[in-house]
Amino acid sequence: MLLSRYKYGTKAIVYISLLLLLVFTSRDGQAAASATPPHILFIVADDLGWNDVGWHGSEIRTPHLDELAKSGVILDHSYVQPICSPTRSSIMSGKFVSHTGIQSLISATKPCGLPTNITTIAQQLKGLGYDTHAIGKWHQGYCKEEYTPSKRGFDTFYGYYTGAEEYFTHLRSDTVDSKRWTALDFHYDHGDEYTNVMDMNGTYSAVPPEYPDKYPNIKDKNRKTFAGMVSALDEAVGNVTDAWKKRGLFNNSVIIFTTDNGGLVHAGGNNYPLRGQKFTLWEGGTRGVAFVSGPLLNKTGYVYPGLVHAVDWYPTLVELAGGAVQDLDIDGFPMWSHFSNNVTSPRTSFPYLIDNETKTFAIRVGAWKLMIGVKNNSWYPPPPESTVDFTDNDHNFDEELANTAKPKKPIVHLFNVDDDPTEHNDLAKSQPEQLATMMKHLEDMKHPYVPDLCGPLPRTSKADTDMHGGVYTHGWC
Repeated sequence: MLLSRYKYGTKAIVYISLLLLLVFTSRDGQAAASATPPHILFIVADDLGWNDVGWHGSEIRTPHLDELAKSGVILDHSYVQPICSPTRSSIMSGKFVSHTGIQSLISATKPCGLPTNITTIAQQLKGLGYDTHAIGKWHQGYCKEEYTPSKRGFDTFYGYYTGAEEYFTHLRSDTVDSKRWTALDFHYDHGDEYTNVMDMNGTYSAVPPEYPDKYPNIKDKNRKTFAGMVSALDEAVGNVTDAWKKRGLFNNSVIIFTTDNGGLVHAGGNNYPLRGQKFTLWEGGTRGVAFVSGPLLNKTGYVYPGLVHAVDWYPTLVELAGGAVQDLDIDGFPMWSHFSNNVTSPRTSFPYLIDNETKTFAIRVGAWKLMIGVKNNSWYPPPPESTVDFTDNDHNFDEELANTAKPKKPIVHLFNVDDDPTEHNDLAKSQPEQLATMMKHLEDMKHPYVPDLCGPLPRTSKADTDMHGGVYTHGWC
C-alpha cells in the first residue's frame, strides 16, 4: 500500500486501497535517479475474487490491470486473511494476526484498533525519509485519535475510517441497542488537522450505469453490478498509472496490487474454481489475486510460483527503501529480490488463522494445509452456472456464512493444495502420519499468541454519531 521515492534527498510513498483506495505519493513530480530508492504504489482491492480478473480468464474485463500484471510478475500463491481488517493489519504491521490480536473485523462500533505499540510500515518508511499518503478505506480503528492514519505514519489521509460506506454520499449506518444512525464517514486528515469532507458528488446508490452496461451478457444483477465496479477499479488504476508516468515517477517505481480477501459470492464476487469465499479459510477466501509490476524488475512476464503472505509486504517495502530488514521484529520475509529474479521463495509455511478462543485453526506447511474447526463451504461457479439462486431475496447468505454447520466436535481437514488446489480430496483419514506431522507444526505455530482484541468486545453506544457532530470520528474510547 505504499509508494515511495527519492528526489534530491527526499523520498515519497503512496498507499492505495481499492475498490477502496489508499495511496502514498511523492513530494514532487520529477523523476528520481535510478540509483535512489523507488516510489512505491501499493493498491489493495476490496473483496476482489480469484475469478474476477482478466488474467485468470474471468468474464470481467480488466485491461489495465492485465497489462500491469502480464508486464510484471503475477503472484500465483499470494495469501491474505479471509476478511479485510486482518489483512490490512498484516500489511501494516508485518505480523500474523495471532501476533497482533486483529483476528476479527474492526467494527465501527467497537472500541479497538491496531495496537499503537506496533510500528506501521508507514512509520517505518517515514523513518527512511519517505513521504506517505493514504487514500480510501482505513479499517484499522478510529475510536481514538492514536488509531487514525495521520497518527500511524501517514502525512495525509483522504478517505473513510470504517469498513464500508456508500461511495457517492459517503454515508453509512449502524445500530446499537435498537438505536440506528446514519452519518458521514469521509475525511481529510493532515497532521493534527481533521476535516470532515462534505462531498456529496452524486446520487447513485451503486456504480454508475455505464460500467455494468459493459456486460449485457451477465444477467445476474449482483454479478453485473460487481463487474461494473471492477471495470471502474480497472479504469482508476489505469488513470493513476498514467498520472504516474506523466509526473515522471513511473521509471523509478514499483507497483504492487493485491486483494484483501476472496470475493463474496452473493455480492457478485467469484473465486471459482477455488473452494469458498470471503469470511472462509478455504482457498477461495485466502488465496488472493496479486502482482508486482514496474520497470525496476529484472525479470518480467512470468508467473511466480512461490508462497507469499500479506506479512511479507512490510519487509519487502523496507528492502526496496534501503532499510535494515534484519532489525525488524516481524513475521514477514523480504521478497523483492525473489520476485525480481524469479528466485525460490523463502516462505515455506504460514498460519491462515490461529484462534484459541473459537478453537479455529488453519495452517500451511509446504504443500500441506491443515484445518481444524473450520466451517464447511462450497464451490461457486459464476452465474448462471451456479446452483445458488442469487436472486432469492428470502435466502439469507450472511446467515448461511455465519451458521454453516459447525459440529460440536471440530472436524479435521488435510489437503495437499499443490496437487489439489480446489480442495476436493480430504486426506485427513488416509494420511495419518502426515496429519500427525501437521499437528506438531500447529502446536509450534500457536506460540506466541495475542487473543482477539476486537471480536469479543460488545458494540457500544459511545460510537453514536449523534454525540459526535453527525460524523464518524475519534474521541469515544
